[in-house]
Amino acid sequence: MLEIVNLNMYETAGLAVVVLFLGMHIKRMVPLLEEYCIPSPVVGGLIIALVNFCFYLYGIVFVTSEFIEKLCMVLFFTAVGFQIDLSLIKRSISTFVILLFGVILLIVAQNCLCLSLSSIFNLDPLTTFTVGSISMTGGSGITEEFGDFLEDLRLANGQNMSFGICTLGIIISGLIGGPLGRHLILKYKLKPAYEEIYVEKNADKDANLPFSAKLAKATYQMLFVVGLGVALCDLFSIVGAMVPYYIGTMLIAIILRNLSIKTGRYHFYTSELNYIGGLGLSLYLAMDFMSLAIWQLSFVNLVQIAVLLAQLILLLFFAFFMVYILTGRDYDAAVLSATSIGFGIGGPSSSVATLMVLTGKFGSSFKSYLIFPIVGFMLADPINSIILTFFIKML
Repeated sequence: MLEIVNLNMYETAGLAVVVLFLGMHIKRMVPLLEEYCIPSPVVGGLIIALVNFCFYLYGIVFVTSEFIEKLCMVLFFTAVGFQIDLSLIKRSISTFVILLFGVILLIVAQNCLCLSLSSIFNLDPLTTFTVGSISMTGGSGITEEFGDFLEDLRLANGQNMSFGICTLGIIISGLIGGPLGRHLILKYKLKPAYEEIYVEKNADKDANLPFSAKLAKATYQMLFVVGLGVALCDLFSIVGAMVPYYIGTMLIAIILRNLSIKTGRYHFYTSELNYIGGLGLSLYLAMDFMSLAIWQLSFVNLVQIAVLLAQLILLLFFAFFMVYILTGRDYDAAVLSATSIGFGIGGPSSSVATLMVLTGKFGSSFKSYLIFPIVGFMLADPINSIILTFFIKML
């Protein structure tokens, strides 16, 4: 009998810190990991996930707290909102439309590919469909929602098979997204548009304050905006409009930041807010990767692996031709191209890890920070659900 040990949010946060330091230590010992932009949370998280798998073999599983993980994600995206002005939003509209259309096309292509392979090679269509957009673009959320449908269609362990291939996809995308972005940036000698990175335009009256005082004031600003954004999302949910907390808080931050620029009457500590967001991002990723259920890989079979390789080839074409070339062939396009690997094969957490490591090493890409959470987090799942409903009727 499996014994589940639930870690509370304090224990989860403490373990996440261990993951981060472990990942950084291993990267110092293996310089190749640093050179090729493998994120520290991925390195440390996978090791802790393997440790958890060893406990699983002896009938014990450690389950982390989702509350603190979601809080850290909210802090990160709220901090991103404080860095974005209206001029960046205007410049990002065409890229947003291209990426949104690309995600729709990718979801359809992933499902067509797996069903075509089942027809050409006389494979079980339900088995190949577990490597469609259910587990690829959908990640764990859509897998949990639609996995039962496959079992209702008489595919034994259909949900577990989908979760297994989703887990494998997260691992693969976490390891190849950074190297792909690094390759594009170095090959084409791309540089971030520093003139587009946030610049506090209203006068900083507290310029002489020590960092600790500024950080304290930034923390108060962060907590206020998070509270306001969450309350707004709850109000929307009453009328049936489900807006994720991290989107609501990010939008409130964008609005308040631009009002600050427009009026010049109050000041946001954007540098310190960005510092808080970076801490939240690192902890969120550490928690996400250390909670991977490695034992789900035991449900993956050779047919799924073969289809996954085909999906990976499709995704690489998508990342280069649809994302990098069509969105401008610049630094932002390269970062978006690399992050698209994550939400195209396993889930958005790998994309965020890639975004973090690339911008940390080569420079910020606030266009990617703005567009990715809306398309990759907020819109991809409902679009995927609609398209999957159509394809399931064909099985």
